[in-house]
Amino acid sequence: MPTIRDVARYAKVSVGTVSNVLNGSTLVKSETRERVLEAIAALDYHPTAAARSLNTQRTNTIGLIRSEIRLPNDAIESDPVVLDLIDGITSEATRSSIGLTFWTVPAGEGEMQLYKQLVTSRQIDGLIVFALRENDPRVAYLTEQNFPFVVFGRFQSEKGQNWIDVDGAVGIELAVKHLADLGHRRIAYLSPPHEQYLTQLRWDGFVNGMGQANLPIDQSLVFEGDFSEQSGQLGAHYLLDQYDPPTAIICNNDRMAFGAMRAIQARGLVVGQDVSVIGFDDIPLARYSNPPLTTINQPTHEIGKALYSLLMKMINQESLEHIGGQLIEPELIARQSTGVPQ
Repeated sequence: MPTIRDVARYAKVSVGTVSNVLNGSTLVKSETRERVLEAIAALDYHPTAAARSLNTQRTNTIGLIRSEIRLPNDAIESDPVVLDLIDGITSEATRSSIGLTFWTVPAGEGEMQLYKQLVTSRQIDGLIVFALRENDPRVAYLTEQNFPFVVFGRFQSEKGQNWIDVDGAVGIELAVKHLADLGHRRIAYLSPPHEQYLTQLRWDGFVNGMGQANLPIDQSLVFEGDFSEQSGQLGAHYLLDQYDPPTAIICNNDRMAFGAMRAIQARGLVVGQDVSVIGFDDIPLARYSNPPLTTINQPTHEIGKALYSLLMKMINQESLEHIGGQLIEPELIARQSTGVPQ
């Protein structure tokens, strides 16, 4: 059975360099890293935990904790965005032989207990946090404990260097502009849950977009959802029941948009003709829905890779100079769910 020393000899590097590669360190030059990975593959080397932590006191495992979304029937809804993020994180972790542990828990006291248990027991070396909230107790606790973590989402201030986010405000502005350019004037908005920080950011985008298009905001055309397909369906029914209903609906994720389209079609209306619908995320099903969904694309797989890289830099105590918070521009993908109002 090959050892870490065999890998070092094969790759013509030190044992410490092999250990750094196994730990996901970005201090190793890319050509050296590739040479070590080729040696590992050629020798069919399977590193032990001891080998991976040769230069560290680490578990060589990172964690992800997701707050579950419970539906009215008490089922737990899976989030394609989170799954795509996890896929991106996993692809990078696997290349570096870093373990990945994933929990799904209800938001609240039990969730915080899990964070505290993981930090105090040092079962993992770092955490990736999803769905940033206003005055987030998870972030406050991890910061207080000086525990390595990164966030998919944006801090309320620019003090943190450990977040990556899609510019949701710009995404919603793009959605408004697309609809206004088509001639829509009665534009409705299905909002995210109020407790999430992205809610305010995206609302600002809606306000700015409507202002740029010289369109008034009608509060009767605003409905708060919870990212589920059911809330999109309920929201669309509510909006279409208004005295002067909208000709277009902006949804804050694709699942809400699918629900909205179902509600529109249940009334005998045609999506994209009678009522236009825009989603957010561009999950794989968006291009195959009926009709194909116009949506805002965010490259979640690549974001997952970037989150992993940033977390490993923090764990390895590498310089984060010139990194800071990373804001990624979204892109509007126009399909058949939007059209000129009738």
